[in-house]
Amino acid sequence: MQGWLLDIHPLSRDEVAVWIKRRNGRIEVEKIKWMPRIYVAGPFDKLVQLSKILSSRYELEFTEKDIHIGGSLETVLEVKVPFGERKKLAREILDIGNYRFYSVFNVDLPSIQEFLYYYNLYPTAYIDYSNNSFKILDNVEDLHYDTSWIKIAYLDVKISSSNLLPSLQDKLTEISLKLQDEEIVLDSSEESILEELSRILDSLDVDVIITECGDSFLIPYLYYRSKVNNIKLRLSRLDHKPRLETVSKSYFSYGRVYHKFKGLKFRGRIHIDSFNSMLYQETGIDGIIEISRVCRIPIQDASRYTIGSCMSSLQYYEAYKLGILLPWSPHRENYMSGRQLNIADRGGLILDVKPRIYWNVGEIDFKSLYPMLMYKYNISGETINCECCRDGGVKIPEVGYHICRRWRGIVPRAIELPLKKRLQYKKLLREASTPHLRQVYSRRTDALKWILVTAFGYLGFRKAKFGSREAHLSVCALARDTLIKAIKIVEESGFKVVHGLVDSLWIVKEDAVDDDYIKLVEIIEDRLKLPVSYEGRYRWIIFLKSKINPFKPVNNRYFGALFNGTLKYRGIEARRRDAPLIVKKMQLKMLEKLSRADTLRELKEKALECLELYREYVKMIVLGEASIEDLIIVRSLSRHTREYVNRVLHATAARKLESLGFMIEPGQSVKYVVTGGRWINATLPQLCRMGEYSVREYLKMLERAAKTILEPIIGGKKISSIALKIIG
Repeated sequence: MQGWLLDIHPLSRDEVAVWIKRRNGRIEVEKIKWMPRIYVAGPFDKLVQLSKILSSRYELEFTEKDIHIGGSLETVLEVKVPFGERKKLAREILDIGNYRFYSVFNVDLPSIQEFLYYYNLYPTAYIDYSNNSFKILDNVEDLHYDTSWIKIAYLDVKISSSNLLPSLQDKLTEISLKLQDEEIVLDSSEESILEELSRILDSLDVDVIITECGDSFLIPYLYYRSKVNNIKLRLSRLDHKPRLETVSKSYFSYGRVYHKFKGLKFRGRIHIDSFNSMLYQETGIDGIIEISRVCRIPIQDASRYTIGSCMSSLQYYEAYKLGILLPWSPHRENYMSGRQLNIADRGGLILDVKPRIYWNVGEIDFKSLYPMLMYKYNISGETINCECCRDGGVKIPEVGYHICRRWRGIVPRAIELPLKKRLQYKKLLREASTPHLRQVYSRRTDALKWILVTAFGYLGFRKAKFGSREAHLSVCALARDTLIKAIKIVEESGFKVVHGLVDSLWIVKEDAVDDDYIKLVEIIEDRLKLPVSYEGRYRWIIFLKSKINPFKPVNNRYFGALFNGTLKYRGIEARRRDAPLIVKKMQLKMLEKLSRADTLRELKEKALECLELYREYVKMIVLGEASIEDLIIVRSLSRHTREYVNRVLHATAARKLESLGFMIEPGQSVKYVVTGGRWINATLPQLCRMGEYSVREYLKMLERAAKTILEPIIGGKKISSIALKIIG
């Protein structure tokens, strides 16, 4: 039987269901006997004793595996464990050995991922299943794989509710399903709607259902209403009753608190909650499928995983192929003196820019610099300061570490495929002939970028199984060295460096044209043997100063207009998540006006026109004409509402939601509108009517945003006076 691999999930304690969609559109499910494995290492006599204890309950086998990467194989005990019992058995084994004699491995390797590794499969692969074995008929390296066979439906509901937010007790009035250009609306009685939904999903042969807040509310709501109406609702292709309660957690990552709901997954049909999937929000369904294929993770899991978990799967797969076991809790102790830490822990190289307007500036970026260095120099946790190459390893500048020459590290092995594919997708993106292809290649490129960025971050993560602090510091040292070498090449070629930021350089040369910058890029690539991209040439670019210290720059805050007609801006209000839409609209219109200027005189003239634009937005606020949608501010909670000591607006809005019976956890976003007169307040958008907002606060936001754009060109005094004149 041939077809595309759609879904994989456990069916029982020792059985896996594999859903295959054939070319004729028919869905088949194969039930395969298989169980996850854990491995136990220890003295051989102790392993024999353990095997006698476990043999009556589990299927056992002695085998040879690699425990210490690059070392000799060791005899370990392989235990086949029913689904859901891995950690329980691992703790039992450690307890039997008094936590001294045994070490356990592969305990936290997700079971279905192990199944994919075991058979060398990946979701959406075109496969042949016969004689209890799989044959892959396409290739994970393919760039033009077919996804047209996947039928996607967007599911939404309308609920009759007298409350601010709907609840499980509110009655269902309508369900809509959107498939490509078609929309089906079910709007009869609640009982009939629920009965019809299952039938339509089957008749349309839907493979993927995309919801908004499906994990946190919509799917539990539909099953609850079916229970109330005594209707058998089936959203999966297989009879399966999901839990009705929602499960969630808050976690801290890269300086922010996030909140995530546990997935409500279907069987034989894919459910993606767009609100609960960072990957979907950033890259859409195309990015999720690309990550699912490359990282060998079921689609429903890939949509809900953190990027770090997806990237880790790549490393686990490489280790699995090599017979390397994954420690349950990696222990790597390292100690550094204050002097060593001061030398090594310096991050990326930044060259401060003088805040002002620059003309005819070219921007060049190293393509995926940090992952490229990891790949080129073989940087992985186990390759840094290895014993075998103490005297002959590759030396890291500044820090004095060395890299193994004998063993190809797990991390560079893992990032090879996403690095290769991302560069190829970027080439296809430039050559794409249709908007649809450009969108697909762009989303796949962005998805792989997230994987590569995280691969570097995880090198220094304490729980990473193939990372180390020294590996992380080595990449930073190599990146600094690379940028310094690039700067020397730039200056030798007669250009001047305006600004340098980790892996990017802004350079200028009087009367230089695009060809001059492109030739320079070719020289840098040839000398450093690393891929470099020419991002374009700016008509003008403005680097912004610090609001606290006007003599210092904020190196990642700038905006400019390129000769190809595009705008580029970073760190300003138009890029901020918590800026209201009215502020973003004003800034983008200002930038659009300014982009037409070719000289300083024209730039100042356009800036004066922007003052009129600013005046229009001020009038809109003062006269109460701004829509509620344009005023909404979205911010995330970093802690529980009771833990906020100061009176902050998003915490006030969250408390209002809690007073209405809704639980708000750290990491969740709150939408609010600023209201009040002398004392400002936060009101939920649903409770706010046209004109009911704090004029003073929104004028402040507009003024700050206008000054960001116009102050470097014409100063800030004129901006400040406009609002006062209109109010007066």
